[in-house]
Amino acid sequence: MAPGLHPGCACVREGVLMLYQVFIAICLTTMAPKDCDIHNAVDWIAAPEPQPGLAACMIHGQEYVSNARLIQPGKTYPKVYCVPPTSIGKANIG
Repeated sequence: MAPGLHPGCACVREGVLMLYQVFIAICLTTMAPKDCDIHNAVDWIAAPEPQPGLAACMIHGQEYVSNARLIQPGKTYPKVYCVPPTSIGKANIG
């Protein structure tokens, strides 16, 4: 188990660490967040490494957006998706 995680953590299921793949949709500010998905995002990016748990996934997604300077202020915004790697082909991301 990863350091700092315990069996009661939401990212551990039946003793197995749940890793989440980080996907980032770059959406136009003219589009409502609920409407932006893989089909109509300006860009769709997979962050390089899965993260242990949903909180880590969301934080990593926001950090990745910030560090990579993916957003054009006033024109686009990020929408972070966290998907278990075993569900990537079946995920409801658009």
